[in-house]
Amino acid sequence: MKRRILRALGIALLVVVQVVAVCFVVDFFFRRYEKEHVFSYARRDAPDYSLEAMLLNDHHDVVPKKKPRDEFRILAIGDSFTFSVTQPQYGLCAAIEKNLNAMGLDRRVRVVNLGFPSISFPDYLERFYFWSQALEYDAVVFNVYLGNDFNDVRKTPYDPAAFRRNLADLCRLGMAYGAYTLVPHQYPFRFMDFIKAQVLFKLQSDKELRRLLFLPDLDALGVLPDGADKRYRSLLPLSPDQMASERRSTMKPFFKDTMFAYENDIPWYELLLATAARLRASGKPVLVMLSPPEAAVSPQVGAAAAKALDKDVKDADFALPGRVTRELARLVGLPQDDILDLTPCLAGTTPDGHGAYSGRDTHWSPEGNAWAGSLVARALAARWFGREDGAGCPQPAPAFEPIPQQLLAPLPEAAAEAAAIVSGCPAGR
Repeated sequence: MKRRILRALGIALLVVVQVVAVCFVVDFFFRRYEKEHVFSYARRDAPDYSLEAMLLNDHHDVVPKKKPRDEFRILAIGDSFTFSVTQPQYGLCAAIEKNLNAMGLDRRVRVVNLGFPSISFPDYLERFYFWSQALEYDAVVFNVYLGNDFNDVRKTPYDPAAFRRNLADLCRLGMAYGAYTLVPHQYPFRFMDFIKAQVLFKLQSDKELRRLLFLPDLDALGVLPDGADKRYRSLLPLSPDQMASERRSTMKPFFKDTMFAYENDIPWYELLLATAARLRASGKPVLVMLSPPEAAVSPQVGAAAAKALDKDVKDADFALPGRVTRELARLVGLPQDDILDLTPCLAGTTPDGHGAYSGRDTHWSPEGNAWAGSLVARALAARWFGREDGAGCPQPAPAFEPIPQQLLAPLPEAAAEAAAIVSGCPAGR
C-alpha cells in the first residue's frame, strides 16, 4: 500500500514538473511572438506622435517631438487615474493644464497625458524611459494610485536584469502599442494574461453566455458609464460584485500587514522614487502625486471595503502609504517637497456637491478630475513657478514609516538603475 502511494505521488510530481516545463517553453515562444508580431511600435526618433493611435487619452492627440519655444511641457506618467476614464477634455491632465494656463504664467503649459490602464511601477519606469527620449520636456508628474499600484505589481518579481532587457527592447524596437497592450501583466506566464483577457472579454460582450452562466445582464445593471454620461470613456464595466471586489482590494495599502505582505511592490516603488530623485538632481522638476481610492476618503465606502477584507475600518491607517512614500524618498534622496499626497484634501464629494468618484467604477468622475486637477495645478504653480493662486492641498509635516529591511532593494543598486533610466539608451542604439 505504501509503495502504491509513493508511486502515485511520484507520478503526480512528474506530471506537475512536465506541465510546468511545458508552460515555460510555451511562454518563451509566446513572449517572442508577442514582441515581434503582435504589437506595432513607435520609435523614439519620430517627428511627432499620435497619442490617440497609441490608445492614450490625451486631449490634444498629436504631440511633436520638438517643444515650441514658449511651451512648458509636463509629461504625466501613471495608470488609468492619469489616463482618466472620461473623454480626454474632462480628464485629470486636461484639468491640470487648464488651471495652470488660467493663472497667466510666463509660458503656455502643455500636460501630455501618458497614463495607461492597468499598469504599475515597473511600467511607469519603462514608459518614462521611452517618452523622456521621444519628447522634449521640462518636467514630470508621476501619479501613484494608492488603490492598486502596490497590489498590481505583487506578481512581478523585482528583477533588475530582466528589467534592463525590457529597456534594451525599448531602445531596439520602440514603445509597443495597439489593442493587445491593454492586456495587463499579472501572471508569471504571459499567455495566461491573454487567456484571462479573452475570458473576461467574452463574459462582458456575450449576453447569451452570461445568461447560460446565470450572470446578470450588464445593461440591466446599468454599469456602463457611457450610457449614463457622455463625458465618460468606459474601459471595463464593473458589476456590483466586481465593484465590491475592487474596493476591497483598494483597502490593502492602508493596513500594515497587507501593505508589507508582498516582496515585490516596495523595491519597485523604491526604484521609481530613486528615478524621480535622479531626474530632480539633473535639473528637471518632478512631482510624485499620491491619488487615494474612494475607500480612503469616503467613510461609508471605506467601512464596507474594510468589512469585505475582514478588517475593522477603525484599524485602517489612511496616512500609511504617504509615510511609506516619504520614507523611501528620504532613503533615495528625493526632496520631500516633491511629494503631494491628495488623501487629506479629497473627499467622496467635490466642494460643490458632485461625486468625486464615478460610482460605477473606481475612478474619478469628470468633477473629481477637475477638483484634483485644480489642487495639483496650485501645487505646481507654487513649487515650480513661484505662484500662489488660492488654497491648494496643505501637506502635514513629513512623517516616515519604518520599512522592513528585507523588502528594500540595496540603495546603490537602485541608484545605479535610476541613473541608467534617466540617461536613456546607450549611444548607437
